[in-house]
Amino acid sequence: MPEYKWHPIEDLPEELVSYSDSDLHLLKEEWQEVHDKTPQETLDQILNEIKREWAIETGKIEGLYTLTRGMTETLIKHGISAKLISHSSTNQDPEIVAAMLRDQEYVVEGLFDFVANRRNLSLSYIREIHQEFTRHQETTRAMTPDGNFVKIPLIKGDWKKSPNNPKQNDETIHEYSPPEQVASEMDRLLNMHHSHLEEGISPEVEAAFLHHRFTQIHPFQDGNGRVARALASLVLIQAGYFPFVVRDEERAEYIDALEEADNKNITELIQFIIEKQKELLYKALTEAQKLDVDRGISTIQERSNQYYENLTQNQERFTKSNSIVKTWRDIAMDVLQQYKTSLSETKTFKDNLAERFTFTDYPQIYENSSLFNGHIITESLCYTIAISFEMTDKELRLYIYSLGNSNIPENVSAHFRYHHGWEVGTFSYPLDHDERMGKYKFRGWFQEKLKPIIDEKFSFT
Repeated sequence: MPEYKWHPIEDLPEELVSYSDSDLHLLKEEWQEVHDKTPQETLDQILNEIKREWAIETGKIEGLYTLTRGMTETLIKHGISAKLISHSSTNQDPEIVAAMLRDQEYVVEGLFDFVANRRNLSLSYIREIHQEFTRHQETTRAMTPDGNFVKIPLIKGDWKKSPNNPKQNDETIHEYSPPEQVASEMDRLLNMHHSHLEEGISPEVEAAFLHHRFTQIHPFQDGNGRVARALASLVLIQAGYFPFVVRDEERAEYIDALEEADNKNITELIQFIIEKQKELLYKALTEAQKLDVDRGISTIQERSNQYYENLTQNQERFTKSNSIVKTWRDIAMDVLQQYKTSLSETKTFKDNLAERFTFTDYPQIYENSSLFNGHIITESLCYTIAISFEMTDKELRLYIYSLGNSNIPENVSAHFRYHHGWEVGTFSYPLDHDERMGKYKFRGWFQEKLKPIIDEKFSFT
């Protein structure tokens, strides 16, 4: 890669001053709507897992320690503890790793407190973040005048005293701000940042700007990447988003985006931040739905299936519709499995509710359409749900029909069900829209439609 010579930081390019990602902002509005009606316990669980992931990954990506993917997931779910970290899952003493993780978790908790207290970003707070990050880090590397690296004591919470320019793979040097320029460059950066807030620069753009310009300065001897991600996270949290989580396996893409920003093209970093936020928002929306099912189930479970439409005129549309239908079907099965699991834990005086009915499904063909029909049978009653799909030029529609009770479900034809059952509901989603929003919307719709079917048609007394 070409040698990078230091130069004073530059303000945001004029063409990005008014840029914002409309899809991201709509997604945040969707999350805010869900957030406002979700119990605090559920919100805390979702946010705490995101904070722990941030705390773990921000050190992994810097090479402070290694953790296997399985151990990472365990710590995200169950909390940071040295007792959970096996020696085989990391390259360091578990106690040391846990101490660093707790420092990083303390930083991200502090970012939320900072926002809650409506504080303005200052140089002293940036130094405070660095001091917290490095509480359990005693040394770092520094480059000597002849180009060699030596280990030196780490200055915590103060600007660097020696150059920290890294040598690249091709032996060229990537220059950061000289130590004597750090204070003035950081003053300029903070002034630019506060001006951007007054101008209403979108958070995704400002997060990328603050992150990149900070890394160009590299004001601390070590820990600059962690502080940069914390500053980007602070901008996003202030705007109602989640912290900026970069996973270790995404390091190459992340570094490429930063190098593009070094070449005066910051848009790749902006898009990277946008995509990371979308991932977390969709994850939070889905988790909120799953936890809502776990809380609200009191009657029945099992599974209803969906359908693949057999079209050949437009292969691209056909492939995408099949993918959407499969996704919806999997989501429906997941929802019904949650019913089954919860009902199996619901006891009556003689059994649990899950033992009092079964669910079966079978395919039938009607007018070249495959209908996946399900029967929920409880004691002497049978209730039939018929599912069908219709694809137009631009969207996919799903229908649920209910036939009611039948003593011989095998003889109930798809034709009769399709034309004489009562329509429970219709769901449609444009084929050219983001599939992740389609998944989220479908899960909510399916849960909403399933509950009254269960309540109206079954008695378990």
